[in-house]
Amino acid sequence: MKKRFLLLFFLVSFISFSQNYIALDTSNYEKRSDLLKKIDTDFQLLEKQIKKRYRGKLRKGITASFNRIHDDISKSIRKKRVVLNATFKGYIDSLTNSIITNNKNIIDEKISVFVIKQNSPNALSMGRGLIFLNMGLFSYLDNEQQLISVITHEIAHQLLNHTENTIVSRAKMEISKEKKQQVKRIRKKRYNTHSEAFSVLKNILYNNSEKRRKQEVEADSLGYLLYKNTKLSANEYLQTLYLLKNYDSLPNIKVDSTVYKTFFDLPEQPFKHEWMKIEDFDSYNYNHFKNKIDKDSLKSHPELDERITNLKRIFSTDFSGSKELKNESNSNFKKLKEIANQESIINLFYNESYGLSIYSILNKLMEKPENSYYKKWLGINFTKLYEAKKKYQFNRHVDKIIPNKQDKSYQQFLSFLWNLRLNEIKQIADYYTQQKSED
Repeated sequence: MKKRFLLLFFLVSFISFSQNYIALDTSNYEKRSDLLKKIDTDFQLLEKQIKKRYRGKLRKGITASFNRIHDDISKSIRKKRVVLNATFKGYIDSLTNSIITNNKNIIDEKISVFVIKQNSPNALSMGRGLIFLNMGLFSYLDNEQQLISVITHEIAHQLLNHTENTIVSRAKMEISKEKKQQVKRIRKKRYNTHSEAFSVLKNILYNNSEKRRKQEVEADSLGYLLYKNTKLSANEYLQTLYLLKNYDSLPNIKVDSTVYKTFFDLPEQPFKHEWMKIEDFDSYNYNHFKNKIDKDSLKSHPELDERITNLKRIFSTDFSGSKELKNESNSNFKKLKEIANQESIINLFYNESYGLSIYSILNKLMEKPENSYYKKWLGINFTKLYEAKKKYQFNRHVDKIIPNKQDKSYQQFLSFLWNLRLNEIKQIADYYTQQKSED
């Protein structure tokens, strides 16, 4: 059974957070403003190109899709989900420049790669030379070579023009009379990814699974050729796919029921056992809830077996031996891996997944109950939940209970949050925001 939140926390549960850890600076208004202007200018140019190349309803459909993607990217930048920190950006730029330098005869367009504050090990080529890597890749991958393999895979999508081709194909399908019923069926299957960045493009890309699988195989092959030209270990390219294949098979984290009384029995608000009551859902209708499915341009289970087999078949001699990695080439990667681990609960916060962020914090507090860093973020998240509940927007940030999709630990956690009254949430928020940080 797939878990939506399984890997986000499993990796970082073994990492010790520093009491004095300072979160990445996301307040650089000037950098965000400059990036937004560049994105606006590029999409304005694209709109002019679309007007020249297409007509009528087809042009209208293509333009509408790209406009939604533009809005999606801009929102993520404004919400500070795109990491413009010099440490991450400088490192990613150096890897990207190395790939381009070693592939001058293949890459003839501008490529811009950014890290986004998402914990899952995913990546996405947006088209227009824009590539976004989830910060979770640093937590999940083993080394720099594997990260480079992800970047080359996404550059391959860009060079093959997969995003625009998919958008144009979908627009043609939507205006075709004989395809109306097919479009109707596809729309019913759209993923609910409101808490994930770039959900519009993900929905578009994953509507046609057969075409998508073909694109993945194409990007694997071209991506490997780009990677090969960097003269790195061939096996690390393949190992990346094996790691992603295992993504959904990792165990889910748990929060012991005793944790709630430990951290929510407060001086001004004693713990209430009624908070732990779980509703009887035996006869409940779940049909109107959609499970959030995390997809991306690299991870596409179970097709990864097919992709691995295909690579081995085409490049059989390259994968017959192994190449020892140089530790010094991975020192920067390891530093950013540690930062990515430390940022996991903050990433959930920036993506407005306050419930999941609290769940992750409680799991960590079981091991380090005195950690002031965790307690600080308890207060921050509960403050946001209080504000959301006042506006009747609680369900935007806290999942509903779906027994056939969630384990008992997570159901208990969700029941706890949903059982809290507005003033009780405020008491918890105030208590933990007023706690003094420990050195």
